[in-house]
Amino acid sequence: MPRLPPHALAAPLALILAAWLPPAAAQGAAAPADAPFLPWLNPATPAVLPAAPPPPPAGQPERLADLLARILPREPQVRVALAQRQATDERRLQARSRLGPSLYLQSSYGQGRETEILQGAISRTTDRTELGLRWNLYNSGNDRAELAGAERDLAAADQELRRAREDAAERIAETYVELLHVQAQLGPAAERLAAVRKLAEQVRQQTDAGKASAADATQAEASLLDAEIAHEQLLADQTSARAKLAAQVGTEVREVAPVVLAPVPAATLQNGQPGLVEAARLRADAARERVRPPVSLLAPRIDLEMRQRLSDRTNPILTTEQKSNWQLVARWDFPVMGETIARRNEGMRRAEAAEAEADRIAQTVRADLESLGARIAIAERALVVLDRQLQQYDQLVRAGELQFDAGRRSLQQLIALRDSRYAIAQRRADQAHRLLANRMRQLALTGQLLPALGLGG
Repeated sequence: MPRLPPHALAAPLALILAAWLPPAAAQGAAAPADAPFLPWLNPATPAVLPAAPPPPPAGQPERLADLLARILPREPQVRVALAQRQATDERRLQARSRLGPSLYLQSSYGQGRETEILQGAISRTTDRTELGLRWNLYNSGNDRAELAGAERDLAAADQELRRAREDAAERIAETYVELLHVQAQLGPAAERLAAVRKLAEQVRQQTDAGKASAADATQAEASLLDAEIAHEQLLADQTSARAKLAAQVGTEVREVAPVVLAPVPAATLQNGQPGLVEAARLRADAARERVRPPVSLLAPRIDLEMRQRLSDRTNPILTTEQKSNWQLVARWDFPVMGETIARRNEGMRRAEAAEAEADRIAQTVRADLESLGARIAIAERALVVLDRQLQQYDQLVRAGELQFDAGRRSLQQLIALRDSRYAIAQRRADQAHRLLANRMRQLALTGQLLPALGLGG
């Protein structure tokens, strides 16, 4: 092994430093400052599911915000979006890496028959090792366009992750609110069942005493059967909603707590955007960034190559021995069949398609958002009216019970009063559910559902 002078070792050291430190233009704005330029030095570790926090103690209601905070990190849709976001970041690192140099170490061994002047035919063996650096300084703007597009893709992936959290939260919240709706209906149904059961027993006693006819007893039994069926149906709906929620979150939800959502401010209705819309717009920006300017079709490809020989055991030795060299090459490629023009045109069409898709998504979201205002307004007005009607029917039912006991009101009239009161209570529960569901959908379409639930954006 020949001894190398100090100045010969300086060149390989410079090459190593050049490969390690990226150019200033290659640094991404969103890249962490402490991230190494060579990602392969830090291989990724397999994804591990985060530990699920335990549910609250038995008998304690679990708020929707607490349930989502416990479930969202393990939700499959969120995990898919997170993995895709990480993959997009790796593609950005690949695009950034293309702006920097590549370091290589080459070792070659061979044997050949050659002819030298004054010596004739000889057999020469070669055992050579060299260190080199290749750097594509300019590639007709392709690498920088790809890096700009990759950075937009990463921003779009962030919004896709936000969208996944919003979609999963809305899907779970819908089932949670549906369970609240059924429980709100169960209360009046249970009150009605208890009242009708008491009335049926009272009428049976009156019939046994000869104070009421058999027809009244039959009518009371029929009303009791109707109340029992309605109550059992709601119990089945509650079991179904509870099972659906448990399947969605992967764990049993014992008790639920009421959800209160404030009206959405007008400024949020005008300016709020969900992750779906933001992701589509950023994808369109990424496609537009990848479209090269027309002047790039005439630009050259510029490459720099540097080599430093580390050892050379050529035998017989050559007359001259090259220790190091460098070269700067500029090359213009003009495909005669129009490949470069077609590639640029393809990028333009893809950008136009992405922009049109972003407009379509924004238009769809805006149309859905505009349709919710009238539904929310009528639900708010209906709740006020139904609350007043419930108070009136509470008074009518109490008066009807007193009049029935005094013999001044028939059994049929009392049953009709209670059925009317029950119908209004059910309508009130339906309107409250409709108002809550529409407000929740309104928050989702403006990208404010998670902040409204206290989970951040």
